[in-house]
Amino acid sequence: MRKSRLSQKKQLRLIEHFVAGTTARCAADLVGV
Repeated sequence: MRKSRLSQKKQLRLIEHFVAGTTARCAADLVGV
């Protein structure tokens, strides 16, 4: 893996944001929104 310029904290925030968004969309699909 190449060392990215993003700090690890920023990467974690991005991953968290991405996972949260995916989960929210899945939940919305399940509910039928």
